[in-house]
Formats: sequence, C-alpha cells, structure tokens
Amino acid sequence: MNPILTEILSSAWLISKERSNAYASIILSMLRGESFSSGDHSLARERNRAYIISGVGDQSQKFGFTDSNIPEGSIAIIPIRSEILKYDQPCGPRGSQSILNDVKSANQNPNIKSILLVVDSPGGQVTGTDLLAEAVKNSETPIVAFIEGMAASATYWIISGASKIIASSDLDRIGSIGTMLMVEDLQPALEAQGVKFHEVYASLSVDKNADLNQVLDGNYEPYQKNVLDVINSKFLSSVKTNRTTVDDSTMTGKMYFAPEAIALGLIDEIGSMEYAITVAAALSPVIAELSIQNETKNSQPMKINNTWKAIQGFFKMDPANLEAQELTTERVQQLNDELGNVTTRNQELETLLGDEKQSHADTKAALVALQKEDAANPIVAAKDADKIESIADEPVYAHDKIADEFCS
Repeated sequence: MNPILTEILSSAWLISKERSNAYASIILSMLRGESFSSGDHSLARERNRAYIISGVGDQSQKFGFTDSNIPEGSIAIIPIRSEILKYDQPCGPRGSQSILNDVKSANQNPNIKSILLVVDSPGGQVTGTDLLAEAVKNSETPIVAFIEGMAASATYWIISGASKIIASSDLDRIGSIGTMLMVEDLQPALEAQGVKFHEVYASLSVDKNADLNQVLDGNYEPYQKNVLDVINSKFLSSVKTNRTTVDDSTMTGKMYFAPEAIALGLIDEIGSMEYAITVAAALSPVIAELSIQNETKNSQPMKINNTWKAIQGFFKMDPANLEAQELTTERVQQLNDELGNVTTRNQELETLLGDEKQSHADTKAALVALQKEDAANPIVAAKDADKIESIADEPVYAHDKIADEFCS
C-alpha cells in the first residue's frame, strides 16, 4: 500500500489541506481496485539526496556525504521536498529520520561550515517532526533555510529554528501553523461490497481507540482535546521560541505569500538560490566561551561536548572522536591564550575599520559641501575647486580621474 495513504488513514498530520485533498482521488481509485504503476523513481530519489558543495559559482565542486576528501569550509545541501513522513518513501522524498541523520553527519564533520535546507513541502505527519525541528534548532553548524515554493505546517516547524529563512519568490507560500486529523471512513463503502467488520476488545481495554471511535461517530471534541491540542501546543510553542518576532496572528493555520510572511516575522527575506548559498557561506560556528571551574587545582581531565567541534575547526585540530574528547587544565589554558590572541587581533581590525569608516564619512561630508557650493554658484567652478585637499589632489569624481588619464 502507498505509505502516504497508510499514514493519512491512521495518524494526525501537520500539513496543508491543499495537498492532502489531492489524495482523495487516489483513495477512490484504490477502492475501485485500480492499480498504480510504481514507475522509475530514480530521478526523484536523486533530486532528494543530500550533497556537499565547495566553492561558489562555476568553480564549485559537488561531493557526497560519505566522501573522504570534502574540503574545509564546505556547505551541506539537504533537500526537504514533498510530504514528510518519518521514513523514506520509495517514490523519492526522504523521511524526517534520514534528514535528521544528514544534519547530524554535517555537525560531525569539521570541514562543513554551514547547512542549507532546500525546502518545498506542504508538511507531513507528526511523528518525527519535533525531533528534526529540535536538531535544526540545536545544530552547532549554522543552518539557512531556502524555500522553493512552499513551507507549510510541519515543514515550517522544522525550519523555524534556522539562523535565516529565505524565500525564492513573492509567490512562495509560508505558514499553515496548525494540526489536523483527516479520517477517511471507508467502512460504509466496504460494507457495500459485502465486507463485515467485527471489533473485539479485551475486557480491561475499555479506553482503547475511544477517541478515534468517537471521531468516526461524529464526536470530534475528545480527540481534538486529548491529541490535536497537545500536539498543536508544542508546535506553536516551538515556533514562538525559534522566531521570537513572529506575530501571534500567524498561529491560526493561515498561509501567507512571502512578502507578508516577512512582515509577520515568519521569514527573513527573498533571494535566489545563489544568494542563499552566499548567506550560508558567510555563516560560521560560534566558539562558546570556556569557563571551567577547577577549585581543587588538580589535573583531572574534563569533557566538553557542545563546543568541541567548533574549537577543533577553529584551531585546525584532529577531527577524530568528535563526540567527546578529554582536555587537561593545561590544554584549556593554551586554548584560552590562543583565543586571547585572536580577540586582540579582532579588536585591532575593528579599530582600523572604525578609522576607515570615519575617514569615509569625513570625505563624504566634504564632497556634499562642495556639491552644495557648486549648485549655489552659477559660474562653473575651476578644476581645483572639485578637489579635496585632504586626499592629496586626487580627483574627487570618477569621471575626473578618467579624464585626467586621457588628457594629461
């Protein structure tokens, strides 16, 4: 049986109904006994496989996740397309469990500096969504999400923890923050074909399937309260935590085009895939400050898990045993000294940058003053009046410089 249909008929979903309704005709056809050809899905599987890129533009190279020669500073591209199930679908889209493993693999590779999630999905089933969303939120490797059409419901939950969310077009649609259950009551149709149903429960199983049976009887409140509201509460809480500027009006399940989604705080901006890659390339892991208490003054080894990968990548250390490595107090002091040197250099560069900015501002102010003077003077100013003494007789305007080169 089609795995998507199996889940549609048996579980709660975080999905846009526009997509779920499309399966009604398939269900009807299956009830009529019509068969579906599986076809060749190799291309669909290839398009949904994660990969690594190094470099930008025409000079970029593509690598597999398991390649041993991934260059330093590479970006992991992880697609999230079509309906999201927990497990991989034979027709192409990968399950949330496989995507979660991709995120973990990227985090464990010190040569991968950032992750780009390429998204076009209406959402999916509840199971596994919260775990993948937490992995994105807590990723030590910075994550950018790029939307190529739709990021609805479960999909938005997953990407809400990304460092930045970029849509590809004004017509991309984002939202559908809500939870639903779609139940296809097939029993009447099957009974019309002569199928008889018998449900027998153990004597103590008085509550088994009670909520769902009440849904089939038309009483939706128990399932809504005991299941859907619980899931939805966690969904909304996660989004609000991940996107602190998001407007509360977005929490009702409505969909928004990209420009409105920006105004409501759901996404950050609109740009191309190339731009999203550039943004991802500009991000880098933050090296957390190490504050280690050692009141006993001994040299007992200490384990640091959360920041160790960032430290390794920053100081070009041995990437073996990434999950946890032992540090002595002496080694920690060495790292602190190196961090101090980097901090000092950064401060020097910031000072130089500040000086350059001030010089630029002074030059710009002088230029504006000259422009105002020229505008007030009906007589064409002499050549020397178009120059600023503080910059050693260099021409102020670009066209002056070109003219000087040809007319000297």
